[in-house]
Amino acid sequence: MKLQKLIIPFILILPMVFASCIDRFYMNGSGTGFTPKLVIEGIITTDGEMQEIVISESAPTDKPEFSPLSGCNVRVEDDHGNSISFHESIAGHYRGIINRNFINVGSHYRLTLQIPDGKQYKSNYEELMPCPEIDSVYYELKSKPTKDSEVPENGLQFYIDYKGNQNSGHYYRWKQVETYEYHSTWPITRYMDQYGEHQLRRADYSFFTCYKTEELRDIFTLSTLRLTQNSYKRYALHFVNDHTQRLMHKYSVLVKQYSLTESAYNFWNNLRKNNKEADDLFEKQPAMVKGNIYNVNDSSEVVLGYFGVSSVSAKRIIVPGVSELAFSEVHYCTVTPPPEGPLPEERPLYWAQGIDQYGEPFWGYGDSECFICTLLGGTTQKPPYWDKQ
Repeated sequence: MKLQKLIIPFILILPMVFASCIDRFYMNGSGTGFTPKLVIEGIITTDGEMQEIVISESAPTDKPEFSPLSGCNVRVEDDHGNSISFHESIAGHYRGIINRNFINVGSHYRLTLQIPDGKQYKSNYEELMPCPEIDSVYYELKSKPTKDSEVPENGLQFYIDYKGNQNSGHYYRWKQVETYEYHSTWPITRYMDQYGEHQLRRADYSFFTCYKTEELRDIFTLSTLRLTQNSYKRYALHFVNDHTQRLMHKYSVLVKQYSLTESAYNFWNNLRKNNKEADDLFEKQPAMVKGNIYNVNDSSEVVLGYFGVSSVSAKRIIVPGVSELAFSEVHYCTVTPPPEGPLPEERPLYWAQGIDQYGEPFWGYGDSECFICTLLGGTTQKPPYWDKQ
């Protein structure tokens, strides 16, 4: 087989990054006179009708929690006088239906909103740029150096080939959504609940296999403006190591390519740099990342975030289990021998066979997530595309 991988979700990155690069930086995050700032995460795309804008307030760096702002009036309008209202679905999350007649390449769009205290905000107009199809997504087996020069990190490095033309834009961002299969350590064969102990005639595998989908948080950007051609080969995306089950059974990644304006590219590229520089706050202070949203009546107010519009193309790749990797650091559960006294009160209490120090088998109990894979965040529902490749 030829082998061809953020930090914190974006809404949490913004308060921490901006708090450190706009305000004075405090090591404990408890600077005096902390005042929450408005945080807006919004991008309108050609990727589906239902779209979302998230509005919140920033949090101190020592308490980076999501603080939603409810009760806002939110609209997106174009430069032809058309507008679409967004309505709050859950706290701080505003949804609207963008039909295909509203969003067109070459048109310009902006966000307008009013928060509960009456303050009004707008974004600059953003042009919807064209987005060519993704040329190819592939991966290669790779060993990466670590702090211990004798212990490399093994895994898969993912790449993308981009191929534009004279009608394509020059600024892009990529997002990846990964899905992987993982297994429990044991099927259910024996357990105790409030009614007593149960021994199954056949092992129950209904919670043995799960599938988990997560949006990766790394930021990937590219400008081809100064390249001889509007194309790029072997652009490195994410790296997936073999320290978990992610590559053990089957792995899939959906790569989404977003067209950007130059202003949006500068925002995301600076945010990408900040994420890397945050690894060493004493080496270099993060640069200020300026968004495109402002208070209509107070230009001095700092508003965090960016409103953008993007055309989107996508490509999915599915990777079978990678036998070349060792998976030596994958965690597997172990059973605990029953105590001489009372058993733990947790119910149900699941049992499995283990081997003692003398090589003799025994029955012991394990944590529930060792038997019920959904307790680790996945679902037993197989994705519809899982067996297509």
